[in-house]
Amino acid sequence: MKRILLVVGIVAGLMIIALAAAPYWLGMQTEAAFKETLNTVATRGGLSGANTEFSRGWLNSTASNRFSLPGAAVAVEASHRIEHGPLPLSRLLAGDVAPGLARIESTLKITPDKAAPAELASLLKAMPSIIIVTTLDLAGDGSSEISLPGGTHKFGEEQLKWSTANGTMLFDRDLKKIRADVTLPSFQYESGTGTLIVNSTVVSSDIYEGTAGYMFGRNSLSVGKVSMAPLMEISDIRLSAIIQPQGKFATMKLTYGVKQMTMAKDTYGPGTLNIAIRNLDAATLKQFEDELNKVNARNMPEEQKQMMIAGKLMEYAGKLTRDNPEIEVTRLSIIAPGGELKGSAKFVVQGKEQDLSANPMLILTAIKGSAELTMPESLAKAMVMPQIQRDLALLQQEGKLSREEAANLSPETIDQIAEQAYPGYLSGSGFARWFVRDNGGLKFSLSVNRGQVVVNGVPMTGGSR
Repeated sequence: MKRILLVVGIVAGLMIIALAAAPYWLGMQTEAAFKETLNTVATRGGLSGANTEFSRGWLNSTASNRFSLPGAAVAVEASHRIEHGPLPLSRLLAGDVAPGLARIESTLKITPDKAAPAELASLLKAMPSIIIVTTLDLAGDGSSEISLPGGTHKFGEEQLKWSTANGTMLFDRDLKKIRADVTLPSFQYESGTGTLIVNSTVVSSDIYEGTAGYMFGRNSLSVGKVSMAPLMEISDIRLSAIIQPQGKFATMKLTYGVKQMTMAKDTYGPGTLNIAIRNLDAATLKQFEDELNKVNARNMPEEQKQMMIAGKLMEYAGKLTRDNPEIEVTRLSIIAPGGELKGSAKFVVQGKEQDLSANPMLILTAIKGSAELTMPESLAKAMVMPQIQRDLALLQQEGKLSREEAANLSPETIDQIAEQAYPGYLSGSGFARWFVRDNGGLKFSLSVNRGQVVVNGVPMTGGSR
């Protein structure tokens, strides 16, 4: 009996030691995973100054870091409170007894750099911090809850107002699979000219690492409604980009759509634009992305950085042409008063036949393809109508209209004047140069073949038609 009690005591003692030591050991694992994750984010995003200070304790740790966003006069200051597993205290108190590596509560504050404009600096200082609560399981995979409290900011006679934004994110330890959704219910900007309201904004991403380490998947943005009464209202805006692997290539499908647009008294929509980009070598894209991130992460004047980026763009543009990449507008359609605007296009850069990487300027001579656009005359008229109205208002201001003419400028009279003046304005705006009449509408066609350009069946020479 004594021997059994001794064995039980030893086992219980070992368990107590293991449970006591587990938080510290898991804290070490959390620190390694945490720093690895931040390094991956910094490398992929080209972030500079992303060094992390980490202070590890027995049951919890703290960390902080600051990094600048490339191409923006802002930085992000982040502080993190980390509760070690296997049973983070706050989760345990909430009744969640599932074991995990850690629970991390991060506070992110966007701050202006010295080069930030005064209005931007004022807005960022007034904005609340972003709160991210992340739970890591024992394998290092995680989930995050994201929130930005709503608020109001005034500067002069203008005002910004936004509701609380919320989001979620799921990811694996190596950030090779990431899924995120963020929702902003409403955003409002008030000024002396009116109030701009943006409702139901949703940003979604579902990406994964694929061929050559390049990130494939889907990114999308949708907006329920954008309005600025009484000038315009746009409903159900949808933007998406899908990148899929196809052998060694990456194929991109871009989609832009809107359900309805109301501009003054005219209504347009639905409208759709679909674009496909094919035959892009994934390994070359990844190399280009890595080069850009390295440049962005360097501490140098912005002008010098932009020059280096332009150089890399020219270099890799030539390399990407080796597989005859192509871009195609598979659908362009906008329903307008009086008809439909329609278009299509397809262009190929024929780089297999000659090495364009040594002189990327030769790309212009390697393009082959065609494009076509048709629109109803009512849409062309609507495009020049604002200019006609501005000119009539200017004539009235300058006293070039008699009292009787000015008094008779009713909407009906303006429409009659516009109907008579419309052909002249159309010619002056360049429509007559690029569009020809076709079946009661206007049509533009273009073909390109190794530097030879034909517009509406007429070759262009000397840079003009």
